[in-house]
Amino acid sequence: MNLKINYFDNNIKIENDYVQVIEIENKKTFYHLVSDLYKIKNDEKLDEVFFYDDNNQEINMYNKVDLYVNFFDIDLNSKKNLNALNKNIINSLTDNIKEEILNNFKKLAKSFTKILSDIDLPLSLNDNITVEDIIKLLKISINKTDELLNNLLLIIDLEKVLKMNEILFFINLKQYLSQEELIEFYKYAIYNEIKIVLVDSQSYGIKLDYEKKLIIDANLDEFVL
Repeated sequence: MNLKINYFDNNIKIENDYVQVIEIENKKTFYHLVSDLYKIKNDEKLDEVFFYDDNNQEINMYNKVDLYVNFFDIDLNSKKNLNALNKNIINSLTDNIKEEILNNFKKLAKSFTKILSDIDLPLSLNDNITVEDIIKLLKISINKTDELLNNLLLIIDLEKVLKMNEILFFINLKQYLSQEELIEFYKYAIYNEIKIVLVDSQSYGIKLDYEKKLIIDANLDEFVL
C-alpha cells in the first residue's frame, strides 16, 4: 500500500514486514498531518492525502483507519470494536449452541413472565429475541491492563481477530516506550501482519530495527532512512 501526501516530497510505502515511522520537526506540518488523519478516520474527503494499492489504484479507506493519540485512556471498548467483537462471537457459534442459548433464554423469560403477572399493570415481555440480541445484553467487554505495551499488543490481537482496519496510526508513541519496548511492539505487529505507522513530532535520529523512516526537519527538508 502507498500513502501519498501532497505536502510531502516523498511518497510512503506501507508494508507488513516493517514499520513506517514519520518524524516531523516542523510543528505546523505535524499538526497538519495529524489533523488530516483524524479526518480520514472520520470519513472526511481530503484533497491532500491519498492511499493507493500496488497497481496505483486509489483505495477508499472509509472506516479502515484507526488513530491512537491518548495512551492514558485507550478506548478498546469503542462502539466499533464491540460491534465487531459481537459479530465475531455470533459467527463463531454453531447452530446447536445458538439453539441452546435461545432455549435457555426462553426458560428465563417464562420465569420472568410469572413475576410480571403479579404486578397490577398491563405488562408484556418481548419474546421475539434473537441470539444477536442476547449477546448484546451480555455487554461483553475487552479488559485493559495497566501496562502500555500490553495494551498495544492487545490492540494488535484485536486487529488480527476482528480485522477492522487496514492501517493503525500511533501519534507520539515514542515518548512513552523504550527502544526495547518499541522493537517488541514492532515485531508483534509484523508477525501478525498488521500495518502500523508511527507519527512523531520530533526526530529520534537513526532508525531502529524493523523501521523505515521519513524525517522532516524544521525547514521541511526530508530524509529517508
